[in-house]
Amino acid sequence: MPSAIYILALAAFVVGTQSYVFSGLLDDLAQDLDVSVARAGQLLAAFAIASAVASPLVVSALARFERKRILIASLAGVGLVNLITAFLPDFESFLAARILAAIVSAAVMPMAGAIGASLVPPDKQGQALGMILSGLTVAFIAGVPIGTVVGSLFGWRATFLFASIIALAVIPAIALAVPASRPGAAAPRADWRVIRLPVVRLGLFLIGMSFVAAYPIIAFLGPIITLTTGFTGAGIGAMQSAIGFGSIAGLALGSLLADKRPFIPNMRAMYMALAVVLFLWAIALATGAPGAVATIGFVALTIFLTSAALIAPSPAIEKALVQASPEQSALTLAMNTSVIYLGQGIGAGVGGLIVGSFGFDMLGYVSGVLALVGFAAAMLYRPGQGRTK
Repeated sequence: MPSAIYILALAAFVVGTQSYVFSGLLDDLAQDLDVSVARAGQLLAAFAIASAVASPLVVSALARFERKRILIASLAGVGLVNLITAFLPDFESFLAARILAAIVSAAVMPMAGAIGASLVPPDKQGQALGMILSGLTVAFIAGVPIGTVVGSLFGWRATFLFASIIALAVIPAIALAVPASRPGAAAPRADWRVIRLPVVRLGLFLIGMSFVAAYPIIAFLGPIITLTTGFTGAGIGAMQSAIGFGSIAGLALGSLLADKRPFIPNMRAMYMALAVVLFLWAIALATGAPGAVATIGFVALTIFLTSAALIAPSPAIEKALVQASPEQSALTLAMNTSVIYLGQGIGAGVGGLIVGSFGFDMLGYVSGVLALVGFAAAMLYRPGQGRTK
């Protein structure tokens, strides 16, 4: 694997960290800005929505520029916006800054993926894209927690300084280790007609459904852990660490299978697995005995499997999007980023409706059925309808 792939993973680490670096200190932020915690949570929602809208539009607008330059400029923007954010005086300015952060960071993941895919042969693209995606996973395991520690020691505003520093620190590595486009190579214009390719529509639908299905659970994971195990505070944090380890396992397996198995059979197996895992939450919520070792172990295992099953399809889907139209890979990967954020928002909204109307016990059933929608889409698709294997 070219060393540039690992450097590009650092760009993903920056995006994952800066997106949620302040989330562990939301109470402190809300208190200092004199708003409720619920309103402070709008900073996260605003970032997700703005990212969903901005990613394909920004990539499309910048398509004529060389990709490495866009990546470096985007990371510089992330560093600058987070630096300014650390000194803003009120909630309204913070909200505007998070929207701006979403816009300036919108091109990072699509450009990193497009560059990475261009550096390896087709039979290695799944592994390369999986390695780049691992930067996001490491952000949730290390970047965000380190930011929380920094904020605990120096005040919550320091989390934004931390995000700024790591963004700016990655730029020299990219400048030195990541090759630019071939001299004289014309940057392709963004062509939105790529969405007409059946395999592109399928890939985007599937990745979106992954998050629509899983986020009714993930968005309420803290309360679910308390309900089933009795854990609070640090106990919840310890259980949540299974998300990171599950993501690593899912990426490793998904990257390998992306290069070893045909796309459609791979998706059929993965979405059936996702449905089965999500249905396990129905068991956990129905039989949980707070404090029981068996319950704690079962919930931890289910968190691990949920994270692994959610992330595992990503390398294969990104590879399919790249190979469907290599010249439009930045745009299709931007669309991929967009539907992930949309899926998170829709899934969290569905979870809120279910909890409010029926309670937590129904979440596993609803999530499992939503995953089966993805499985059905993969079953109905016929190979040969798009340019991927």
